[in-house]
Amino acid sequence: MNLSTQANTGLAKSFWASCKREAYASLYHPFVVALAAGTLPKQTFQRYMAQDAYFLEAFKNAYQLAMETTTDEEAKAIIESLQRDVQEELNLHSSIMQSLDATDQNCFEPNMATTAYCDFLLATATGSNEAQKFGSTSAQIITAMTPCMRLYAFLGQELKKHVDHVADHPYQEWIDTYSAAEFEAAASKIEQLLDKLTATLTGKHEIAFLESLYLQAMNLEVDFFGAQLLGPVLVPFLKCQPAPESYILLASDFDSTCTISDSCPILADLTVQTARKSHGGRSVGESGASLLKKRWDDLVMQYMDEYEDVLKRSLVKKDNGSVNALSAENLQEFLKEMSNFEQKANARVEEAAVLKGLSLASIQEAGKSMPLREGCSDFFKRLESGEVLVDTCILSVCWSKTFIEAVLEKGEVRIPNINANELVFEGRISTGAIIKNVETALDKQRHFVQLLDNLKPTQDVLSIYVGDSLTDLLCLIRADLGIVLGDSSALKQVYGPKMAPLFMKAILLEQANMRGRQQPTGYVFTVSSWYEVEAFLLGPARNRPLYI
Repeated sequence: MNLSTQANTGLAKSFWASCKREAYASLYHPFVVALAAGTLPKQTFQRYMAQDAYFLEAFKNAYQLAMETTTDEEAKAIIESLQRDVQEELNLHSSIMQSLDATDQNCFEPNMATTAYCDFLLATATGSNEAQKFGSTSAQIITAMTPCMRLYAFLGQELKKHVDHVADHPYQEWIDTYSAAEFEAAASKIEQLLDKLTATLTGKHEIAFLESLYLQAMNLEVDFFGAQLLGPVLVPFLKCQPAPESYILLASDFDSTCTISDSCPILADLTVQTARKSHGGRSVGESGASLLKKRWDDLVMQYMDEYEDVLKRSLVKKDNGSVNALSAENLQEFLKEMSNFEQKANARVEEAAVLKGLSLASIQEAGKSMPLREGCSDFFKRLESGEVLVDTCILSVCWSKTFIEAVLEKGEVRIPNINANELVFEGRISTGAIIKNVETALDKQRHFVQLLDNLKPTQDVLSIYVGDSLTDLLCLIRADLGIVLGDSSALKQVYGPKMAPLFMKAILLEQANMRGRQQPTGYVFTVSSWYEVEAFLLGPARNRPLYI
């Protein structure tokens, strides 16, 4: 799953991209997971459909008010078309309810979440909230309505991918409705209308206000799912663990897992910058910097060539030359070979003395300029808040623990247990040598197992590992829950048959909970964002902004 959008494509896609956290909170909501798994009680679904039908009537009325606040004839025609789409959706609701033998739903009361959402639409449409600062406009009304359409298209398409193979799914018609090309077209239509209505906006305060409307609508969607009554559930995952019997350990890689890129190029570039400013010692001025840069380029080229060579030799079958994922018995052997390769690469870096001359202060400053991945800081802050009791640690092959500490400090992330390497310093200047603590996949596995062994004598331990590369694979497999962040082609080559989306794990948990199905073993689960990790493990954030 990827909610990323290209720049300069209009406010609709920009607003949607800024609401990844709320989108994943909706996808991993217990109600949506139970619906996807087919375990949602029929009566719960019927009540939800009745609430949704009530809301859709308000949605249809909001379109009418949007038509009345614009003089653009083309916009009016689009809104009228969208209004007809809502009526078709209401007709489908009736059809689904009939197929479920639902009783008369006219004798129901809207719950608080439904009422809040309808009141929000009405307030936006009539200017009785903060919209009055700017004057009620069709742009504001459509902004408040667009998230519903885009979110349901997103949910429908995600559910379709994961449950389309399930025979006799009780809610297949609902999934088909919102995953259909026709609904995607309607969602795109309202997004295009939003872009059209806001094309001439330049005031940053008004644009910020529109974005706040969009976010509030997304939060009201999360609340809408939260208002549906459910039985026992197993998501959010960490909040459904027995306590205090279970001890929870979450370990994470650092480079390209917590951060948007690897630390090696940052430190390499820092040495070149330092050499350029130097007036003595190892290098002087531009010529010394150029020589150092060439030395780095040669090391990187050698590393990449040897990495690809090790990978290909291990994965290509000798009989037909085809690429094959490794069998379980060959995986440890392959990672031993990769570990030997990593150790030799680090030895070459030391021998070349390319990390010599860095000051502690410059490393810390470079760390503070390294961005964390979107959602990483939010996730670890929630763990630190005590919302659930989890011990966290970092296992990283990064050359500098000092660099890691600076990155985390800048992101306001506090993880005191950091297992990584460190540069050797004389005074406050690096010598080029490395204190080697975690160089390889085998080293990470050793540290991870040691952490678990230190805890297990006293109580049961639930272990979670988050990583992104081959050096994380043994820990990912060893953990009770291994989460792969990103899209590593090497990991797919080595372990692809046992990699599955994390949302599938949520569905399998729900099915095991309700139907007693056995969980598959040996799998690791993929995500595209820390917000997805947060949604599965912790659920919606408590401090979400709600209403205007």
